Amino acid sequence: MEDKFEGKGVVRRVDELGRIVLPREMRKLLDIKEGCRLQIGIVDGDKFLLSKYMPMNNMKDYAPTAINAMECVIEHDILICDLEQVVCTNKKKYTDKKLHVETQDLLYKRDVVVRKSQDNSKMLQVVKEFDIHPICELFVPIVKDGDVLGGIIVVAMEDKCFDDGTIKVAKSYAKFLAEILP
Repeated sequence: MEDKFEGKGVVRRVDELGRIVLPREMRKLLDIKEGCRLQIGIVDGDKFLLSKYMPMNNMKDYAPTAINAMECVIEHDILICDLEQVVCTNKKKYTDKKLHVETQDLLYKRDVVVRKSQDNSKMLQVVKEFDIHPICELFVPIVKDGDVLGGIIVVAMEDKCFDDGTIKVAKSYAKFLAEILP
């Protein structure tokens, strides 16, 4: 029987601890960074299936309710995202948009970050597909068991920037979302 994978992959040795090295080209193609979680399964009884573990996919059931609740207090653009794209938002222009690499890097740092143009802070391009010009940005990572799963991003586009209450609400919902994720 001919192997279905012949010529379609690379061969790697398993070390004494059961580890393999994923080729750099494959990691780059699939945007797998250090610390990225992978899900391993068995298919057809003798093949491994290796895929990125995206717990925020489970968030699609809860995120709209969280967005609706936050909108009662926050009058700006609200995005709930995984580490690659927007999962849910209160503004259609962000729906399913990919996050800009600078936004991804910022969330990986696990810090709550507030940027205000009036303070001469460098404003980030939050998503890849289009350039926005906010006056304030808030980045709150969603962290569970030490792993960053995504984040809540608030973008103020009008003349009015957000206050400390907005930061507290976003932090509270980030903590709540981390608790309900598997």
